[in-house]
Amino acid sequence: MKHPVRFSRASAALPCVASAVLLLGFCCSGLLAADSPLPKATEVVERYDQALGGRDAILRHTSSTMRGTLEVHEALGTITLPFVYYAGAPYLRVERVTLPNGAGENLNGFDGTTAWGSDPRTGPQVFSGDDLQSTKRDADFYYPLDELTWFRSMETVGIEDFEGRPCYHLHGINNWGKSNDHYYDRETGLLTAYEFQAGPGLVHEIFSDYTKVDGVLVSMKQTVKVKAKDGSWTVIQVISYTSYTFNDVDPAVFTPPQSVRDLLARSKAPATP
Repeated sequence: MKHPVRFSRASAALPCVASAVLLLGFCCSGLLAADSPLPKATEVVERYDQALGGRDAILRHTSSTMRGTLEVHEALGTITLPFVYYAGAPYLRVERVTLPNGAGENLNGFDGTTAWGSDPRTGPQVFSGDDLQSTKRDADFYYPLDELTWFRSMETVGIEDFEGRPCYHLHGINNWGKSNDHYYDRETGLLTAYEFQAGPGLVHEIFSDYTKVDGVLVSMKQTVKVKAKDGSWTVIQVISYTSYTFNDVDPAVFTPPQSVRDLLARSKAPATP
């Protein structure tokens, strides 16, 4: 996570999640027998799609609005910031986080082509390289259905306890060569967490508070933890949604602000002889 108000794949348009529901399983009970072979990554991900509500339910939606609060945990205390995120199919996203003390809004977005950011403290930015690719991935509105297309490889490597739940551990290498592991609840089939390396070290992004919204299960809370050198885990962010709605976004929302468009125009202008 390269910025305290930018999020990894966890803030996808259709995140994971749900509590007690009857789900499609790998066998009648939804659990494998102790001596059964591990399911393939494709099977785990397909089961996850079904747990969310199924392909048809996911594809029925073309945009979403998510409102809530972002808690940023720092050494001197916790800052709580209100936010609104807009997402649209196929690759559209804008994140608007209100900064404290009337400092304005921190914005990040993807308009289908350009990955951009705008902060009143540092000005506009346009991202390239891996940052561009990861931003496009995060903007993939149908990521649960497209998930494996973002990876060079993905394999089920074991069953592990994660946050008190037995989970299938999938080890993935994404299309730009970064390790990105996923944990899926063995009983429900739902995504429990992502694990990846970032600036602070090993990061866990954990999904909870599962709720069905218009036929699709979404996570209303995502907790980001970083592993310290002593092996302990520290919470650095908590994202809590207070509302989550579908099919209500004006496409104009995804147009980058004028400052970003000006920056793009300057970058494309021919050099003065």
